[in-house]
Amino acid sequence: MYYKKNIKTYTPQSYSYNLSDFSRGVNKEIDENLLNINYANIAYNVNLDNKSLRNGHGVKEFVAYDPYFDNQEYSYQLPEGTKPLGLWSFKVANEDGEIEDIILLYCDNKKLYFSYLCDIADFFLETGITLEAKPVILTYVYNGLETAVICSPQDPMYIWNGTPQPVNSEKAIHLSSMCSHYERLFASSSDKKNVIRFSQDFDITNWEETSEAGGFIQLVDERGDISKVLSFNDYVYIIREFGISRLSAYGDQSEFNITHINLSSNRIFGNTAVLCGDRIVVLTNNGLHYCTGGSLYKYDFKINSLINKDMMEYACACYFNGKYYLATRIDFEDDKQVGCEQEEGYQNNVLIEFDLETQKINITRGIDICNLCVMRYENMQKLTFIMHGTNSNMIGELTDNGELFSSNLLKTWQSPLSDLGTQKTKVVKSISLLTKNKVTIIVRSEKEEQTIVVMPYDKTQKILCNVVGDRIGVEFTTTEGALHISNPTINVELLEE
Repeated sequence: MYYKKNIKTYTPQSYSYNLSDFSRGVNKEIDENLLNINYANIAYNVNLDNKSLRNGHGVKEFVAYDPYFDNQEYSYQLPEGTKPLGLWSFKVANEDGEIEDIILLYCDNKKLYFSYLCDIADFFLETGITLEAKPVILTYVYNGLETAVICSPQDPMYIWNGTPQPVNSEKAIHLSSMCSHYERLFASSSDKKNVIRFSQDFDITNWEETSEAGGFIQLVDERGDISKVLSFNDYVYIIREFGISRLSAYGDQSEFNITHINLSSNRIFGNTAVLCGDRIVVLTNNGLHYCTGGSLYKYDFKINSLINKDMMEYACACYFNGKYYLATRIDFEDDKQVGCEQEEGYQNNVLIEFDLETQKINITRGIDICNLCVMRYENMQKLTFIMHGTNSNMIGELTDNGELFSSNLLKTWQSPLSDLGTQKTKVVKSISLLTKNKVTIIVRSEKEEQTIVVMPYDKTQKILCNVVGDRIGVEFTTTEGALHISNPTINVELLEE
């Protein structure tokens, strides 16, 4: 009698992991072994606001346009042979009381220049002001006219509204930061860094230290030097190296009162302290924080560990369209050189866009920004900046084209290495996706990786591959100007133990 022998066969288990939501963003605060594969371990020059993956911001030379004259465009010729170091946009009133939109430009020849925004005269003229150091500038209604108040850590104060004879302060006081508050100016100075000074009520040119004019308040506690002052919510907020203080200052200086908000062991960087609507946002060694009144709170800023702590002093920031923009330096820990990173001596290499409402982050890599400025004219708004290095002879503006002055920026989205929910060994058999542009896919494990170049197609493609490992990751990268990837799916098989 013969018995039939049943041979056991193994049918591998197949699974699919869908990367359908790129808006989860970047997360460097959680170990990548524990991170969901839908998060990015690193991503730059891509837009993570949508569930699909698209190209991020870019940079082009600044061009203004006038919405009332068929969007006529105006480009700006910088003073010949100079490099800009500072950029500001203001409204000032001329001697006839007419409001004019002005661009102010401080250059490496120590001269301050101006030009009219959206004007046929799209070149820069000298203001007649020479400054030994980069100034701080604000607008103030002086003698009934809107004017620009200009000072620096090494120069006297000037009040200027386009006239050839700027007004000088009666006292040669050197200010490093200032704000207007209840008809006085409050300021920090370069010579006494733990002192906040204030001008006479209704006369910002008078800084005489008397009970009837101006004065000063010395801060002798352990919070350190003053780096910036801001007028916010009826108070003067004093940003210091290791804390924030708040000055109550109404009318009579004898009633001024100081309250200390916080004391920190983490350094606070005053150049990053910005008024953002209903809050002050500032960068510290410990991450991004905000203040809405009497306390300091920490944002869920998931890339703080990437920021180079030794280069934070070169960081700068601004507020634009509900988002906080931070120019700083990130250590990407890769062998790639993007944009400005190909040059020696760069200080910053990214512009981080942080949405204050959603706390989502977009990173533009490859630009060394040293000054940010929001240009506004009627219903035109643009984020502009000046840069170090090769592009230091122009004014740049932020775009959404994924290019750096007509050259394509490298765009990358990289997932963590994930066990995909099981500790079993896996084989990645294929990647399915819809891409409208040429893209390179790198499939990797802790053991090996495979690189595949995928051409655009108007339907979903299934890309065959063969990568084995316990932990799996995928990277999408391109040097194309545009990027648009949706619904990528990782198709894997589990190997028999």
